[in-house]
Amino acid sequence: MKSAIIMDMIYLDNAATSFPKAEGVAESIFSYIKENGRNIYRTNSMKSYDTVNQLIDLRIDISSLAGHADESTLFLNSGLTESINTVLRGYLKRNDHVIISHSEHNAVMRTLSDIGVSYSYPRVTGDGRNILDDIPHLLRENTKAIVFNISSNVTGVNEDTEKLACISNDLGVPLIIDTAQAFPFSEIKMDERNIMAMCFSGHKGLLGPEGTGGFILQKEFLGKVKPLITGGTGSRSDSIVQPEIYPDRFESGTRNIPGLIGLSAAARYVKEHLEELRKREKENTLYLLEGLLRIDGIKVHGELKEDRNSVISITAEEMDNAILAERLLEKYGIETRVGLHCAALAHKAIGTFPEGTIRLSPSPFTSKDELDAALDAIRREMR
Repeated sequence: MKSAIIMDMIYLDNAATSFPKAEGVAESIFSYIKENGRNIYRTNSMKSYDTVNQLIDLRIDISSLAGHADESTLFLNSGLTESINTVLRGYLKRNDHVIISHSEHNAVMRTLSDIGVSYSYPRVTGDGRNILDDIPHLLRENTKAIVFNISSNVTGVNEDTEKLACISNDLGVPLIIDTAQAFPFSEIKMDERNIMAMCFSGHKGLLGPEGTGGFILQKEFLGKVKPLITGGTGSRSDSIVQPEIYPDRFESGTRNIPGLIGLSAAARYVKEHLEELRKREKENTLYLLEGLLRIDGIKVHGELKEDRNSVISITAEEMDNAILAERLLEKYGIETRVGLHCAALAHKAIGTFPEGTIRLSPSPFTSKDELDAALDAIRREMR
């Protein structure tokens, strides 16, 4: 019997979920499950109160990173898809119209389709950047929101959020942003820019566990969004009507408390090391990008400049993308993602639909040795 060959894996799919997670995440989850395990707002227990306080600290840390002053209007759930669904389904109705980007994820596209909301989008440049000056010309009488992915999971483009917010405020149309690939590595400044709703992931840039995330609403937008899920909150139990108090109104049922305790450790770590994390991720991204641009037979799609996120999309000019991705995995232990990345509009914009791309996305923790190994493997396969 042949023994299995164990190879060291090189993880380059941080756009899907971060790995490794932040220091202290695993330990905090284990400690909660082993030593606490209490529900919140139900059990009359000091350990339950301790958990509530940890989640308050989590809300404060994430609100601070987002430039938002009121942690009581930050709502915790399973992640960005649930957040998008809660905000869009709670605010929009059939036959409404919204303005979107070319970078929208299926979390937005399928939700709009299911509700029956029409949409328009601006023109796009060859590298996948939305032409924001088009937005005022797309306005209709029934336009209820600008729903924008501010950082593409295909092209690496970071949109000009400040300009986008100015346009939204000038038009008097609420801005709802998807920050899956942006937060916390891009400046959001939610209050300063009067962004009405921000949906965020806990398991990507925040370096927390999967199944965590949430959304933030401005106070003036709170009453315009109905909860997606209603039920027990541990408060106002005498009423069959969903409570109006926050954050209870949007947090029915038992939360993924172990995951959120892990996210609390991650958010604390990110807040303490933010500038270093931003610097290292940018250095790794540009190093990988420059190396890929020098490999014959590889085409890099999307943003080629420094002001980008860590997502790099490539195609092999004379090889099927899926074959190259599988060779990278089987022969070299390099983990990537291949396909359309749940964002068909972005691929149509840059001419990679329907084949898609191979997506490589380093993290702040990716080493130069790992990047060199990945570049060497791709170089070898292109010979």
